[in-house]
Amino acid sequence: MSCQHTVDVGAYLFGSLDLKERAAFERHLGDCDCCQAEMLRLAPLPGLLGRLSPDDVENLDEIPACPPAPRRDHRRVLIACAAVLTLLALVGGLFFLRPAPAPPVAAPTTPAPPTWAAKDAATGVDGQAEMVSKSWGTEMWFKLGEVKPGARCKVIVFDRKGQREVGGWWGSDHAADERIPGSTSFRVDQIDRLEVSDESGLLVTLRP
Repeated sequence: MSCQHTVDVGAYLFGSLDLKERAAFERHLGDCDCCQAEMLRLAPLPGLLGRLSPDDVENLDEIPACPPAPRRDHRRVLIACAAVLTLLALVGGLFFLRPAPAPPVAAPTTPAPPTWAAKDAATGVDGQAEMVSKSWGTEMWFKLGEVKPGARCKVIVFDRKGQREVGGWWGSDHAADERIPGSTSFRVDQIDRLEVSDESGLLVTLRP
């Protein structure tokens, strides 16, 4: 559905109607959905165009002069069209002058260190070791469960060539979630297994 008075919306917004025409249009506007929708669409134009300085428009092409005594409808359409074209020129200029956003930089990700875990069926001891590669060898962080209190534990590290090293000593009087440190000069890819034991013997064996 359309209305012949929608061409008056631009002239109304820019103050081109005389008092009689303005009063008549305002009475019409209250009952016309088409003109109300057009008013909402064009309402931002006067405020945006009011921000233009003479420098903003000095290079715009001149609009050809209208013939003498133009029809009122043509004059209102020209005013609305000129406003739309000027707004498009301003918005287009701002768009091309806006700097392009920088692409997001992905945060570097560090792979989690491998964790070896096992539970010994005979002793009931369960353990795990987080294996952290270092330039000097491997740092180890142990968690052990079901170890009898008051024991003196140690870990023996075996490499793939049959060599061995003591990787650490500790007492078993610690919290279940406490991490126990150890270390070896063997690299992670050289280690065959870890044997955790106390005075009674082997408690649990951890492998890759």
